Amino acid sequence: MATNNLSWKYHYGSTLLIFACLLSACGRADLPTLVTAPTETEIPQSLKEENTEEPESTDGTAVESQDEQNEQYENIIESNRGISDSQITIAIVKSGNVFEDVELGVEALLDGVNNDGGVASRRIEILEIIDDNGEEELSLSAVQKIADEDVFAVILASVGASPEVTDFLSDNQIPFFGWGFAEGFCEPNKWGFGFNGCVNVYSSGTTASIPDTSSLRLTSIFYGRAPKIIVATTNDAAGGAFVALAESVWGENLVKVVQIDKEDLDSQRILDDINGTDADVLWLSVGLDKTIEIKRSLVNQFPGMVVDDVTYLPGILQTYDVSSQLEGGYVFSQFPPQEEYRAATTRIMTDLANIGGPLIYSQAISLGYWSADLLVSILNTVGEDLTVRSFFRTANIEGTLYESGVSGGPCPFQTSLGHQDPSGGAALLQVRGGVFRPVVNFSCPLKD
Repeated sequence: MATNNLSWKYHYGSTLLIFACLLSACGRADLPTLVTAPTETEIPQSLKEENTEEPESTDGTAVESQDEQNEQYENIIESNRGISDSQITIAIVKSGNVFEDVELGVEALLDGVNNDGGVASRRIEILEIIDDNGEEELSLSAVQKIADEDVFAVILASVGASPEVTDFLSDNQIPFFGWGFAEGFCEPNKWGFGFNGCVNVYSSGTTASIPDTSSLRLTSIFYGRAPKIIVATTNDAAGGAFVALAESVWGENLVKVVQIDKEDLDSQRILDDINGTDADVLWLSVGLDKTIEIKRSLVNQFPGMVVDDVTYLPGILQTYDVSSQLEGGYVFSQFPPQEEYRAATTRIMTDLANIGGPLIYSQAISLGYWSADLLVSILNTVGEDLTVRSFFRTANIEGTLYESGVSGGPCPFQTSLGHQDPSGGAALLQVRGGVFRPVVNFSCPLKD
């Protein structure tokens, strides 16, 4: 079960991340020049017109009306669960086989907050850390246990976070924070908060109110020319959701879609299916194991750029066999990459040093750090009069702007919209010489 869940998580979780960077495609032989975000005029008009239309109304389907939100608010039990005059208690549920040290990121962020006086004079303390090993049954058991304890919120870094798990947290009015790849971070759930918004909007059956056009800023790598894209993915629900999102962003520039049953998927099958297709970028969304297995052959034989959405995992290149399989290929990251050494990196490294943490931090640590940062941001807005109801009102009805406040950090977004929209941040890296090298720095979508 853990293996299946791992593939599910990476397949869904990468959806947003991939789009944010796809446009940076180049050729496999040459490393594109590091660029900054293009200005509005640099976006090709064809893509600009196609992808910036106002979305159709989702009334009565994807997004609840204001009256429905108010009704949900009125049904919230007035509770101080996990809240005292001196502290706020949280728990962590993680899949240790994927997010092994996520708690170090949470601890590093909270250590700085608590040393600065906490939130409204309350310290934030971690009551317990539960490892579900990526299994849905263990994840459900973990949150059921937490519901009986004095816990205000959960940092949820689990590939076992099925809809049953997140629905349970929602039904018990327990806010949870993490990477918004699971359906539970999206509408109609109002209790899940992804540090990058809702990534899995297409898979959850909802429609984003604002199209995610963050990837269009990367067209500058092609010097203003919109690249032609091939998507290769699996022939299942996850692959279908990925294709739907790709079509909505790329339109006619998506020149070929290849969907293959997971058990039949190999590099030669993909190459046969795309033979004769003129394209700049081959974009893989096939899960971690399959990507490592087939990427080397595709990099060697596809004349353009081979991009995936899952292999930016700090530490993965320490294994020579894996490093050689990924050499020359490109990868998107929804997480601010440590290799950029910008203010966000400096802040995490400093906070980790203060708790005796590692010098090189993992993706899991980054996940924990920014998830905790979002929690603290909302708590600071709520202030002294913190209850479960006041938290819900601030986060979902009034809404508050989340901003990391550092260069290279997660993108800002309104928390009231974060259940239906991704925040859109992404970076592009290439594996060269056995290390990740930034090609396009982590950046946020263009603003009007």
